[in-house]
Amino acid sequence: MNVDFITAIKMYFANYANFRGRSTRAEYWWAMLFVFLVGCVASFLGDIFTSIVGLALIVPNLAILTRRFHDAGKSGWWVVGFYIAQFAVMGFSMSSLFGAIAGGNIASVQDIVANHSGSIVLGSIIMFAIGIWMIVICCTPSKPDNQYGPNPYGEQ
Repeated sequence: MNVDFITAIKMYFANYANFRGRSTRAEYWWAMLFVFLVGCVASFLGDIFTSIVGLALIVPNLAILTRRFHDAGKSGWWVVGFYIAQFAVMGFSMSSLFGAIAGGNIASVQDIVANHSGSIVLGSIIMFAIGIWMIVICCTPSKPDNQYGPNPYGEQ
């Protein structure tokens, strides 16, 4: 089943917290375009509004991403794993920097960046690779019927 922009947005909100089943590529990418456009509008309205919109869309974003992974034949737990890995890499590569910033020692921040640039760059590369891997999975065509439900296109 191919969906247009309006149908995808309706499905996005109708399945606000639905982590079961499958979502097609079209449904996912139209919804992400909507989220991007809403984010752009929210950014013009101020930081507080942007934060409220961002918090309101966390659950449906995770739900549709999980359903998209299901459609590609992957467990939704991969989404959790990807985010844990990203936060762990970011925390590991930036922990020294955060400590210096919290202490207010700006000269120390420059030294830390210079001395730990390798781990910061490595962490950034790993985060980038995880992001690319997630995009590849989201671009994967629908699999035939699988343990997460029938093929949304009705094909075998």
